Amino acid sequence: MDNAKDTPEVEENVDAQTEEASAEVAEAVSEETVEEAVEPKELTLEEQLEAAKAEAAENYNNYLRSVADLDTYRRRVMREKDELKQYAISGLLEDFLPIYDNLGLGLMSAEQTTDPKVVVQGIQMVMTQFKSLLADNGIAEVAPGAGDDFDPNVAEAFQTQPSDEVEEGKVLSLMRKGFTLNGRLIRPASVVVSGGPAKEGE
Repeated sequence: MDNAKDTPEVEENVDAQTEEASAEVAEAVSEETVEEAVEPKELTLEEQLEAAKAEAAENYNNYLRSVADLDTYRRRVMREKDELKQYAISGLLEDFLPIYDNLGLGLMSAEQTTDPKVVVQGIQMVMTQFKSLLADNGIAEVAPGAGDDFDPNVAEAFQTQPSDEVEEGKVLSLMRKGFTLNGRLIRPASVVVSGGPAKEGE
């Protein structure tokens, strides 16, 4: 009778020991699998050489593609630069054409009239149109007048003349107008500078 009572307890112990052993075996197998996954497989010298050759070939192909792309980009930029240089003034030229037309009409009118006032008025109208076009494109006149300070940054002294009316070192007269483009000097004005009152013997 006692042996019959002890049998379930023995079976429970055996089952517990079996489960514990199975868990240890599973853990050991899992650790081995992780170690195999973590530790890289060592390559032979031949395999390492082949891998290095493949990597070198890929890098060389990438280099060739980069060189080709750079050459294509350089040629495209040069072509666009040439086109820009050739046609950069096309818009400005289009604005000049009406003035050109008006000059032609003015010449035709001058040939048909004997009144100089009509010719002068026509020229003045074309000049006004021309100045408006220059201003619209950022072009400004540099025209110092008599008595203005001589500024070597925007004007050049054509010559010096004595004068009793204009102070020495100031502009006496304007010989040729200068021009600036968006504040940058394109052509300096040419002026005559006063040398002050004439000295005796001059």
